This record gives sequence, C-alpha cells and structure tokens, in this order.
Amino acid sequence: MKQTAILSTTHIDRHFMRMTKEALEGAAEQINCGNRMLVTVEHDLTIPPFGKTIKAWVEPRDDGEFQLVVEHEIFDEISWAELSDGSKLFKQESETDRYPFADRYAEVTDEVFLSYDWVNFDSQEDIRAFIEDVRSHSDLEFSASEFGRKSYIPDPEFLIGIAKAVGGYLIARNVLNKAGDKVLELASEDIAKFYTFVKSVVSSAVKYARPKNRPITYAFVVRGKPTLEFIARSANADLVISAVTLEKLETALSQVNFYLSVLGAAKIQYLLNDDGEWRFNYLLTNTGGVIGTEESLSRRARRFELLVKQVEAMDGTEVGQNNLASATEDSNTLSEQERRRTQTKT
Repeated sequence: MKQTAILSTTHIDRHFMRMTKEALEGAAEQINCGNRMLVTVEHDLTIPPFGKTIKAWVEPRDDGEFQLVVEHEIFDEISWAELSDGSKLFKQESETDRYPFADRYAEVTDEVFLSYDWVNFDSQEDIRAFIEDVRSHSDLEFSASEFGRKSYIPDPEFLIGIAKAVGGYLIARNVLNKAGDKVLELASEDIAKFYTFVKSVVSSAVKYARPKNRPITYAFVVRGKPTLEFIARSANADLVISAVTLEKLETALSQVNFYLSVLGAAKIQYLLNDDGEWRFNYLLTNTGGVIGTEESLSRRARRFELLVKQVEAMDGTEVGQNNLASATEDSNTLSEQERRRTQTKT
C-alpha cells in the first residue's frame, strides 16, 4: 500500500528549530537517490520497520511555507518460515521496490564514534562536559557527533562505533570463518581500551542524559558486510557494561553466516535481554526487506496499539495504522552536518 505524508516543513518545530527550503530539497534529493529511508515506530531502533520511503518532493503550503512530502510503501503482506530449531521468522518487503534501506552509519568516517541526540541534554555545556568526561576516563580516540529525532525529549539514545580491531575480529571469526593468530593478536591489544571506553560512555551517560531515571538505549555498531548492531536498553549500567565483552558478542553471532548467505542480510540486529544475553531481533536484507522474530513483530504491534491510544487521546479521533507513518519516519539517515548547516536556530 502506498500513501503520502508530510515529513517536515519550514515552520518552527517543537525544538525551536526551522528547516530551510534548501534543507528540505536536500532531504528530498537524498531520499530519491536510491537507498530508502525506513518507516518505523517513533524512531525506535528495536522495532522492525513496517515500510519504506520510495519518493519525496518539496511543495508550497497555503500559508506561504514549504513542506517535504514523502511517499511511503507500507508492507501489507507477511510470510513465515520455520527454522530447524522450531523458531519462526517473519518477512516483509516491497511488492515492487528492491532498493536497500539507507545505511544510517554511511557518513561516519571514524572507526570509533560516539553519537548522541542533543535534545537529551539540558545545555551545550552539559554536552561538552559529557564528551570531556568520556575522554578523561578513556585513552581511546573517538569522534563525537549529534543526530536528531523529531520527538519531544525521547528516552536517551547513544550510538557507539566498535573499534576496528574488535569489529574485525568478530567479522573474521564469525563471517569470514578465519581465526588466525594475527586477528586474535589485534583484538587482544585493543579490547581492553575499547572496554574502558564503553564503561566511560555508559557511566557518563547516566550522569548527564535526560530525562533522568529512564532506560537508556546504547547501540554498539560493527560496520561491515553485514553491519552488526547490538542494542542494549536498560537503566542498569552494570548489566550493559558486562554484556559488551568479546566472549558475549561472539556468542551472539553463532547464526550470522546463515543470516548473511541464506537470508541476504545487510544489517543484523541483536537485543540485550534481562539476563544480560544477546538475542537476534531482526535484520534488513540487501533488497530492502525485513526479517525478524515473532517477538519483534509482537513488540511492534504493541507499540502501534500504544501509539494509536496516545494519538486518539490527544485529538479524540480514530487513527489507523497506516495514518501513523508520518509520525514514525526514521530521519536519522540524514547527516547531522547537513542538518546543522541548513537549519536556522530562532
């Protein structure tokens, strides 16, 4: 099913920011360039996308402003496959479009990075203090950048690039089936530094991020073919830190070759459970499809139900699932540098 939605306008938004017409045109060009933006629920990384954006354009509004309009294709059909262990996976994809989803990490050039949503901090001073706190407790070089989510103070979220040596070890051992001494040696040299960096990020995030006393989402990223995401959402800093060990990360990847060679995975995501173990959640294919677990699909359905109730409570009208797409588009694929360059603060 195809539908149109307004993704953004040149009006001042709830964060007192204004997108220029040029910024909207740049966003439309990026959306139309091939790789597709995914449509998900409230920018939640852990929820499998339910559609993709296939076209975008900028048009004038009646009030003299401009708006970015997008065309979504909502995944209507769903198919199931049962694995040898009795578990089931669902699959959804476009009926006509085979472009892959856009890589949200494509513009990250540094091997170790820390990215955060600026709205989760009280001030620029707190952001600087947060970064300095991380640097002072870790001797690992990293780049820091921002991303934006069009939500009013969403729960804190941090994207963390796993060091090249550590990521290379995981890819080589589990994707390339290599376990040579050189790979092991490289990992052993850098794993201690990376682990200290992770502890520094987690402990600093607890101190500075808002809203306080809310679960914090940490996305640990291994860039490669496929890209690997390890998502931890917890208010328990010790649980998160203890899960980011080489042994636990490697254990989670036992089926990664199947996901890559048989299912055509471009990105694979794992979630941290309450027992501190990583479990497969869903993957994105190299043709723009999504394959995930029964639990991930149920989680998406529950989030939809909750979102519908929230919207209906605000405006008193019934809201269908497809009509929520305009509020659930994932805008994180737009580069932060471009956003900062073209927005005007008022």
